Amino acid sequence: MKTKLVRASAFGLLPALAHCAAFAQAQEPASATSLSEVIVEASKLDKDLFTLTQSATIIEQEQIERGNYTDLTEVLRSVPGVEFKQVGGPGQFNYIKMRGFGSANVLIVVDGVTMNLPSSGDVGNLLSQFDPSSIQRIEVLRGPQTVLYGSNATAGVISITTRRGTSEPHRVISIEGGSLGWKKAKASLQQSFDVADGKLSTSLFASHTDSDGLLRYEGTRDTTLQASADYKSKDFDVGFAVSHNKNRFRAAQLKEVTSSKPGQSYWGMQMPDPDAFNDRKTEAATAYIEHRIADNLSQRLDLGWTQTRRSNGNPNNGLLGYVTAPWDNFSLDYTNYYNRGDQVPFYDNGQPGTADYKDRTKQLNYSLRYAGKGYKLLGGFELYEGNANQWGIYGKLNGEDKRKSLYANGEYQLGSAGPILAAGLRHDRYDVWGNKTTGSVGATQKIGNVTVFGNYATSYAAPNLSQLYNPTYGSTNLKPESGRTVELGVRQSLADLGVNWEATVWHAKVNDAILYDSSIPNPRNTYGGYGQYANGDELRTQGLELSGTYRINSSWQLKANYTYTDSDTKKKGKDFARTVQIARNKGNVGVGYSSGPLSVDVSAFMTSKRYDWTGVDWIPGYVRFDLAARYAVSQNLSLYTRLENLFDAKVQEGLGYKPMGLYGIVGLDYRF
Repeated sequence: MKTKLVRASAFGLLPALAHCAAFAQAQEPASATSLSEVIVEASKLDKDLFTLTQSATIIEQEQIERGNYTDLTEVLRSVPGVEFKQVGGPGQFNYIKMRGFGSANVLIVVDGVTMNLPSSGDVGNLLSQFDPSSIQRIEVLRGPQTVLYGSNATAGVISITTRRGTSEPHRVISIEGGSLGWKKAKASLQQSFDVADGKLSTSLFASHTDSDGLLRYEGTRDTTLQASADYKSKDFDVGFAVSHNKNRFRAAQLKEVTSSKPGQSYWGMQMPDPDAFNDRKTEAATAYIEHRIADNLSQRLDLGWTQTRRSNGNPNNGLLGYVTAPWDNFSLDYTNYYNRGDQVPFYDNGQPGTADYKDRTKQLNYSLRYAGKGYKLLGGFELYEGNANQWGIYGKLNGEDKRKSLYANGEYQLGSAGPILAAGLRHDRYDVWGNKTTGSVGATQKIGNVTVFGNYATSYAAPNLSQLYNPTYGSTNLKPESGRTVELGVRQSLADLGVNWEATVWHAKVNDAILYDSSIPNPRNTYGGYGQYANGDELRTQGLELSGTYRINSSWQLKANYTYTDSDTKKKGKDFARTVQIARNKGNVGVGYSSGPLSVDVSAFMTSKRYDWTGVDWIPGYVRFDLAARYAVSQNLSLYTRLENLFDAKVQEGLGYKPMGLYGIVGLDYRF
């Protein structure tokens, strides 16, 4: 009964906040800051947030530190339009969704380097393993960003900047402990030096995490190392950043059974498995040089390199345990059948050997930027090379694709009070499948203290190297998925009242989506002779995003946001049907207090029900309450805590997996 009452009160609070027009941006400014004072670096034109023709959210290091987050996923949950399927214990399986699109349509960029894997088009489980303490800034640009970033940006771009040097020395060591045997140590050093006629800023960061899982044998170990240096002088900026992340998690084995008979639909359960593991090592390096040719003209060269190695193994341990048959004629292996109530043996489905993968990219981007009175222009070219290798129990794959790109982007304001017009064009040429041209046009107009904006953009997602070259199911006849998106919005910043708010509606459609088609004859498939990747699906999404903040006074702040998403998929030969694993309703409400040595944030996260992957069974919605607090004992020592799911609600994002329940950590920072 208590859980139902909590859920009802939270659902009632969201409409009340909407009525008050105080929907909160995920931003958390330290004061009543105007939106026009926030620069969006991922726009590559240093646009201010108030003049963007699309919606965006900026999350600064201060907000991440106040939340005491253990997982980057939890940082991004507070962003409109973003949701996750996260299952298992800390550091395990993680799938991002944005505006009704899957993870291959969300581009992740770290320090200017694209992190999406050439083999899969997404980042896998990286977001559950990326240490949030290593981040200086996150910029979430919603809507197509293909003109700026190319493939895989139909839903948007999440641009992450890791820690950089500070003007004053900043040295911190931290230790944490908590639920599930959570143990973490981290250290950072940030400082700057005067060198010749410029300033050199440096940063070092290291962390190590060790945690158990929800079931026996589960657990995760994660090590992160980062370093960066930036030198800024009158005419030149030059710098680099390198990162290394090594993760191993061990997960219980999941078995699922679906049935079309009345009264019995889905059954799923995890059984502890002593030897199943997932290893991942991700490395990235970027370097840049920017030359200010004149006061309003500059050129920049960015170089990037990434490498990701993954290895998954599950040796066969035989009998793992027993489960109770939930209905008559129940089977886990489709060979032996049992009646309801019988004890059913649960055998390991592992096999000898491992599945191994190696992804590498090389990236070069040259751009020329010009700013005049009332306008900004950007033009450039990119070179991209992606390699994917696979070996082990799922066969061999050796694929490569190269891309050459030309792009132009700009904005112009008509007069001192006229509309701001924005437009961009990009042409990509791939070695494997050919050419793709995309574009974007948009406008903003300020009317009093309200700004109206709109945008139309085309986008695409290139077939990944596994879809092209998988030894059994790949097809080199694939063409890219093609998308187009329209969005309209309004935003307002009332600095005197401490209110910022924004509302956006969008409609998007993707054609030629890539699917696995089991009806295609395929002699390479020795298990039936059919099935391979092909173009054929369609996807359409539309929805509403509301967000904003209300700074009540110097100590208190209210924030909230709400997203409605209507996403439908049309499988080949079928009608449109609701997209699986996408919730129609999602929202956040939070209250923050900060005064003197104490800061406290209480928030509620709500999501409505969604289809499981079956398209038949529902994952129930939930409301989760979290608390984060930090207290400065002295100038050098701070104590902090984070408690998630305070009321122990049943939080499920994948059927069959054990829910996390109430979870918490405590820690201390020492600055010297």
